[in-house]
Amino acid sequence: MISDGLTLMVVGMVVVFLFLLLLIVFITVLSWLLKDHAVLEERQLLEAEEMRRKKKSAKQSGRAAAAPVADDSARITAVIAAAVHAHRNR
Repeated sequence: MISDGLTLMVVGMVVVFLFLLLLIVFITVLSWLLKDHAVLEERQLLEAEEMRRKKKSAKQSGRAAAAPVADDSARITAVIAAAVHAHRNR
């Protein structure tokens, strides 16, 4: 009876070990196969981000000539201070 339990435990542990080993091999093979695709996709994302930054900087430089833009952190600080002041004066 105890030997049946031990046999079942060993078989279960071997099955889990083999499954995890197969999973690791599968993930490694997929990583190796898709490496070129991942590099290409990363390059495209970096180019898109660079284009977005160029558009944003061009847009801001056009605005800078018309009116100077305040720093976002300074603007947020002013808004929070005004909200606190309005709440205390209720």
